[in-house]
Amino acid sequence: MTTIQIIVTLGGIALSGFIAWFFWLAPKGQTRILAGKGGVQEVAITVKGGYTPDIIVVKAGQPLRMRFTRQESSSCSETVLFPDFNRSAKLPEGEEVVVEFTPDKSGEFGFQCQMGMLRGKLIVE
Repeated sequence: MTTIQIIVTLGGIALSGFIAWFFWLAPKGQTRILAGKGGVQEVAITVKGGYTPDIIVVKAGQPLRMRFTRQESSSCSETVLFPDFNRSAKLPEGEEVVVEFTPDKSGEFGFQCQMGMLRGKLIVE
């Protein structure tokens, strides 16, 4: 193997490692939601290639209102599922859809599209 081949191979391995870290291993920021008027915790979530924000921290026992706005036409993002809370909602493109429930148990609960490709996490404290 020549020096150039070794450099290219090592560069490819380093780039692959960086991509894996960036998409799967890098720490993500959390969005902590505080109760507003009427004691309701409210958050606006944009759906475009994923959920933004995708990690949401709320308090148990307080009503939660999640306002989803889908800004893409991908069929994967047509529905959001909250399997631990037995909730789901259709997300028409360009329209705001409200999902409301009161998380009554502490823990980490996932939410996702119907295909499981778009994922988020609801942390209830």
